[in-house]
Parts: sequence; C-alpha cells; structure tokens
Amino acid sequence: MTDIIDSESTLRETRKKGLEEEFALKIENLSKTYTKTVSGSDARKNWRILLDHLLPQRQSKKGVVVEEFQALRNISFNLPKGESLGIIGLNGSGKSTLLQIVAGTLESTKGTSKVKGRVAALLELGSGFNPEFTGKENIYLNATILGLSQAEIDEKYQDIVTFADIGAFINEPVRTYSSGMSLRLAFGVMAHVNPDILIIDEALAVGDAVFIQKCMRFLRDFKTRGNLILVTHDIAAVQSLCDRCLWLSEGKLQSDGTPKQVTELYLAHIFEQTGAQQKSEAKQSESSASPSCEAKQEEERKHDYSRNAFSLNPNATSLGDGGAVVEQVEFTERKSNKQINSVSGGEEVSLIIRARVVRSIVHPVMGFIFRNRLGQDLFSENTYGARGNAPEPVTKGDTLTATFWFCMPLLASGDYSLTVAVAEANDKQFDIHHWIHDAIFIKSASSSWSTGLVGIPMNKVELKKQ
Repeated sequence: MTDIIDSESTLRETRKKGLEEEFALKIENLSKTYTKTVSGSDARKNWRILLDHLLPQRQSKKGVVVEEFQALRNISFNLPKGESLGIIGLNGSGKSTLLQIVAGTLESTKGTSKVKGRVAALLELGSGFNPEFTGKENIYLNATILGLSQAEIDEKYQDIVTFADIGAFINEPVRTYSSGMSLRLAFGVMAHVNPDILIIDEALAVGDAVFIQKCMRFLRDFKTRGNLILVTHDIAAVQSLCDRCLWLSEGKLQSDGTPKQVTELYLAHIFEQTGAQQKSEAKQSESSASPSCEAKQEEERKHDYSRNAFSLNPNATSLGDGGAVVEQVEFTERKSNKQINSVSGGEEVSLIIRARVVRSIVHPVMGFIFRNRLGQDLFSENTYGARGNAPEPVTKGDTLTATFWFCMPLLASGDYSLTVAVAEANDKQFDIHHWIHDAIFIKSASSSWSTGLVGIPMNKVELKKQ
C-alpha cells in the first residue's frame, strides 16, 4: 500500500514538474511597494530609512511621515514557452517595474517571479553601459554579465560589431554616442547572447528606419526560438509581434488576452480618459451658443453610440463622443456596383461610408483602415489627407458621405476587416466622433499570394533568354 502511495506521489510530482517546465515565466501574486519620507531634510530622511532597515526595533523620530506607493498589486500570469507577450499601459502603470523584477534588477515586495533560462533585457537606452568604457569594452562587460564566457564573446564579437554598425565609434567611449548609436550597440549585444527570454522596454522608439527594420526582422526570427516580452506604446507593434497582451493600470492587471482584444479595450479607455474633458467642454460651449441644447442632449440619449451596430457585424466595438454616427458602410465592386464580401486581388472597388451628423462639425473627416486578422494595419486613407478635399462645415441632421475608389492589392487567403471612423480635424489632431473596429469583414480568395502582407497586381511578368 505504501508503495502505491509513494508511486502516486512520485507521479504527481513528475506531472507537476513537467507542467512547470512548459512555462518560461511564472508570476504569482507579485507586488512592489516603495516607501518614502515626506518631512525633514533629504540627508536626514535617507539616514532614517537606512537605520530603520538596519535596526527594525528603532522608531522613527516624531514628525517624520512615511508614504507608501504600490507600483504593482498582486500580479499573476504564466508565460508558456514559445509565446510572445506584449505589455501596454499608461506611464506609471507598473510596466517597467514588472520587467525589472523579471530581469532580476529589482526585488519584489511580495510574491514570486520564476524564470527558466537566460534573460536578456533592453530596459532603457544605455542601461548597463559604463559611459567611460569604449563600445568594445562594454560589449565584453555586458556579455559577461549575461553569462557568456570569454571564448564565447570572442566568437560573437565581430557579429555584434557588424550588427551594431557604428564604425570606428566602437573604440570610443560610450558617453560620446548618440541615442541611436547606444541603441545599436545594446541591441547588438542582446541579439547575440542567445537568450531564452528577450525583454524590450520602449527601446525601439529611437533609431533610424533602416536599423529599426533590422531589429524587427531579428525579433520576428527570435520569436521562433524564444520568448519575447515587449513593452511599448506602439499598438501596431504589439499586434504585429505578440501572441498575447497584458494591460496594466495603476499597478493592476486590467486585461489579459489576444493583442486585438486587449488593445481595443485599452484604446477605448484612453479615449474615455482623454476625451471626457473635451466632450464636457464641447457640451458647455454648445449650451451657451444654442437655446436647443436640451433637445441635442435628448437626441444623444436616444442613441447608445458605444454600442452602435451594423447589420454586417453586430458585435463591432466602437468608441467616440457621439458628434456624428456612422450608419452605413458599403464595399462594392466598382463596375457592377454590387456589394461584395470577398476579393481575389486587382479589383477596382468602392468603399462608401455614411454618417449622420448629431452636432455641428467645422472640419469633418472620414477615413478607414484595412487590417488583417492579426490586427495589423495594411493600408488606410482619410478625406483629410486626400488632395483637393476642402470639407464644408456640417450641422445637425446633415449626412456625410465619403467615397474611396481604389484597386485591391493581392492578399493571402484569409479574413480581413475594415475599421471606419468619422472625426473632426482640430489643431493638428482628430477629435473622434465615431470609430468602429471591424465594421465589416472581407475574405480573400486569392490562391496566388502566400508570402508578405500584400502583393501588387502585375501588368506583365516575363522571363526569357537573351
């Protein structure tokens, strides 16, 4: 009997160990709390904090107030091996704190962070670099810290230098580098230390287009053999590179799901936060200028703009302040004028967007974004950017109609969507009145295009011997 129990116990432990090994990262109830004093001189505050840590029984002097700030609040998630993770959130939401704990440069207040394998982190430009050391010296220093031997660094050194492509500056002190050069060197090191988990924190916000494209190619290749954790404000990058997305807000995990799901929730939240004041001010302005404000408010109450539905996609997610409402979207084949929901590439099509104006708009704008199933933006256009468009002001009850004529590119077989919007151009920004994610869906039936995001219909292709 004892043998059976022991066998079952061993089996359970083996299974548990096997499940744990499937994860590259396990975060359980992770919290980080910072403390600070808010009275007394800076020098005295620092000494008091030190003494309180060294002598727990010591009581702080009267008049000293200690404040606590929770950067992270009970964060829990698992990252399976092979999965790429995007982390989004406003500044101060706890993203960088979380990454520092995962990278091992910061300790949590409570909870656990279990990492399997080597972690390479690009947390900020120049992090880990000694500004007085040369680029070459910093390569050896950083690679050593990340666990490479002298022989391994010697073997990889030239590849790192080639990737960074900073020329003779490799032998100059890092303090003489530009931000772009620092990025090149740091990324070059990270790309060649063979990490199991690669952490990128807003580092790709700088650098020239050529190098950024090189980095993106590397990241897409890295995804095939390791775990990428990307923190960025670039929603398109998250949708393009990541399999999963976390949204942090005020140290809490707000949402965990697919990049498309989470980024839409996040964007709606951003709009709600940043647009509430503008919406309030707009209503106050209309109230003072027009005696029919109550009638306008009543009209707006009749419609739930956040849930406006299309016959083609009743589950479409929308946002906006309700100044105008998109009521119709038509995607037609231009010659026949028949509505279509599938393409093969090369067709001349028309996209018609109609919106009902709820309140006056001085500079109306309408546009669209064509996206693939991963939420990547393939192409877009709006009436503001179109040449020769000088929109006239519109008032309540007017109908706005935007028509776009274009030839469809070649698309790999699969599902695509059109996101549409109506807005107002105001001081070099757009005030969104109605924005609808995935208003309509379109299928590509092409069998001739399988690589790349889009293809171009060729007028002629020829191969001959001369």
